[in-house]
Amino acid sequence: MEDITDILSSLLSGFGVVLATIGVVLASYFVARRLLHPGQEGDRTLEVAGNVAVRVATLHSLILGLVYAQELDDYKGVRATLVDEAIAISDVFNDAGRYGGAITLPVQQGLARYVAIVVNEEWERLAHRDGLSPRAWEEWNAVYARVLDLAPATERERYLSGHMREKTATIARYRQLREASSAGRFSGLFWGPAIIGLIIISAAFYVYRPTKTHLVLLSFFGAYSGVILFFIFAFSNPYANPGKLPPRPFERLLNGDVGKVLPPP
Repeated sequence: MEDITDILSSLLSGFGVVLATIGVVLASYFVARRLLHPGQEGDRTLEVAGNVAVRVATLHSLILGLVYAQELDDYKGVRATLVDEAIAISDVFNDAGRYGGAITLPVQQGLARYVAIVVNEEWERLAHRDGLSPRAWEEWNAVYARVLDLAPATERERYLSGHMREKTATIARYRQLREASSAGRFSGLFWGPAIIGLIIISAAFYVYRPTKTHLVLLSFFGAYSGVILFFIFAFSNPYANPGKLPPRPFERLLNGDVGKVLPPP
C-alpha cells in the first residue's frame, strides 16, 4: 500500500512540475510579446531572436544534460552502496556465528538492532536531510568494540576476527556515503540558471505569432524541459519522494536470519 502511495505521489509531483514548466514557457512568451517590439522589416529581429535562442538553448541543454547524467550516476551509486552495506552486515553476522562462543549473540543482536534502526528511523532522517541516526552509530560502535576485543586462539578464529573487523569498518564507510548522497548539492547554483535559461529561450520566440501550432510546440518544449527537471529533482535525494529508494536490502535482512535474533523493543 505504501509503495502505491509513493508511486501516486511521484506521478502527481511529476505532473505538477511539467504543468509548471509549461506555464513558465507560455508566460515568458506572452510577456515578451507584450513588452518587446517585433521590429521593422529591415531590422532582422527574427534572425537575431533565432540566434539568441539557439545559443542559449545550447548552453541550457548542456547544463541539463550534464547535471542529469551526474545525478543519475550518483543515484545508481547509492543503490549499489545499499546492496554492498547489506552484504557487509550479512558477512559480519554470519562470521560471528562461525566464530562461536559468547561473542555470537551480542554481535548478531547488535547488527539486528542496527538494521532495524536504519529501516525504521534513519531512512526518514535522510529523507529530511537530518543526517544519520545517532542510535544507529551507537549500535555500530558497540558491535565494532566487541569485534575489536576478540582474542582469537586459532588460525580459523584469527581469520574470522580479521574479516569481521574489516567488514564492520566498511559498514561505517558505506554509512558515510549514504549520508553524503542526501545532502543538498545544487540549490540555487543549478535551479537558478535552469529556470532563467528556460525563460530566455521561451521569450526569444516572441517574434512568432501565437498560433495554435506555435503554442502547442512551445508547450511540448516546456513539457520536455519539465520532465528533465523533475528527474533531476527526483534523483537529488534518493531517500525521499519522488525518487525514493526503499531500504529493500535491509528489509530483506530483517525478513531473514538477522530478524530472527532481533530482541524485543
